[in-house]
Amino acid sequence: MGPEQIWLVSYGFLSIFIALVLYMMGGTSGFAGKWLRRFLATFILALSANLIAVFNSVWDWPFVLMWPALIGGMSLGYGADTTWGKIVKRTIFALGTCFAGFFGYWAMGFPGFGLGILIMQVLVGLFSVWLGVKNPYNNAPLEQGIICLLLTFTVPFWAYVK
Repeated sequence: MGPEQIWLVSYGFLSIFIALVLYMMGGTSGFAGKWLRRFLATFILALSANLIAVFNSVWDWPFVLMWPALIGGMSLGYGADTTWGKIVKRTIFALGTCFAGFFGYWAMGFPGFGLGILIMQVLVGLFSVWLGVKNPYNNAPLEQGIICLLLTFTVPFWAYVK
């Protein structure tokens, strides 16, 4: 691995950071709207996964399916008044990002170690549902940013799974 891999990995982390900022902005009044989280943040994440795969010469068409999966997860309203409503909405968000992970796993040809990454992503998704329902933070942008980070930290990096 040469210096270009440092730049690719850094680009992946930068895309996660930009996406979580857009996710927080899209959930906070006073900003441009929910399209920031639903479409722009998801596009940046999916684009980074696809570009990293292209540059690593492992791109396959299921990488494209990451974007609709992420849109589906981030499009449902996040807030709810009841515990069950919160569980359902946060589970759909987690499922969207887990499906994005599944499409990365598929694009890479279902590698052995990839199953472990996917299982970890599902477990983190379950934890994010609990975290979102309990919300131990007294700061909505912080909670939104942490949830987004937890659910998307693997998305750009499926091109490295073997």
